[in-house]
Amino acid sequence: MNNKARTIVGFLLALVALATGAMPLAGATSQKITFKGGYTKAVMKEGRESIILTQGAVVQVGEIVFEAETIELSGKDSRYLTGTEKVRIVDSGRGLTIEATSLTYDRELELILIDGWVDILDLENEVIASGAYLSYDQALGIMKLQIAAKLLHHTESGAMVCRADSISYDRANMTLALKGNSSIYWKGDVYESSSI
Repeated sequence: MNNKARTIVGFLLALVALATGAMPLAGATSQKITFKGGYTKAVMKEGRESIILTQGAVVQVGEIVFEAETIELSGKDSRYLTGTEKVRIVDSGRGLTIEATSLTYDRELELILIDGWVDILDLENEVIASGAYLSYDQALGIMKLQIAAKLLHHTESGAMVCRADSISYDRANMTLALKGNSSIYWKGDVYESSSI
């Protein structure tokens, strides 16, 4: 079978799978990925593989569910996920919900990048955070929020409100590093510094 015939057969198989409403893939990350959307477009040309889902796209990678108006899966084994408009990420295993206007996710590196306003709800650690940029390394559990970054943490003594130009939040160790115009309001006290 020549390359053109293989491409056509692969494309037809992909269309049949897409017609069922969901298509599972397994890639180099060994995490199962499933997806669906109201409208789906697939490009199977070698080196330019991509699947574009629109009209309420949903992609599940392991325990993480990505929802957006449009999601594009690209790269070898659908390594990259790009979502736009009404983006919502729910990671039930980590008790985490993230909402934004756009996102980029690298399945291999387990890295979420959001360049735009982002709201985070961390039920596991009783934290609410927001900012205009997020870099989240899932493997390490470290979030870096930038530009008007704000983090609220529920404690037995009341809410702790942290603000800075940049906040690094280690979810596993429950530690924070604040840089630039940093302030913490807690138990009636205010702590201010360039870095905390």
